[in-house]
Amino acid sequence: MSGEIRLLLFAGALLTLIYFAHYIRKGRMQIDYAIYWILFSSALVLLSLFPGIATWFAKMLKIKSPANLVYLIIIFSMIVKLFTTTLKISKLNQQISELTQHIALYESNQEEQQRKEHFPE
Repeated sequence: MSGEIRLLLFAGALLTLIYFAHYIRKGRMQIDYAIYWILFSSALVLLSLFPGIATWFAKMLKIKSPANLVYLIIIFSMIVKLFTTTLKISKLNQQISELTQHIALYESNQEEQQRKEHFPE
């Protein structure tokens, strides 16, 4: 890996770490959601400082280029993140539906009680 690419990777990963830390401090992002991105950025910082890691793993896995290994890992990790995010969104949609149903039942009961108060039988 050339020095310019390593420097660019290091700067980009470090800026990403700072960006997420800033959002966590301001309370705009919960830590459990940011952990993935912090780990991802930390891994990129590690690879930029020690590119031999990617070369060693590529040789061990018989992948011709360390860049191919890095791309493979990035794509795989993004797919995993997409899947976990989809699970969270599905759970939130289910909770929203249940909450909407509870609110509708509560409002219906309130209207019925008000009707009984105004027009007793």
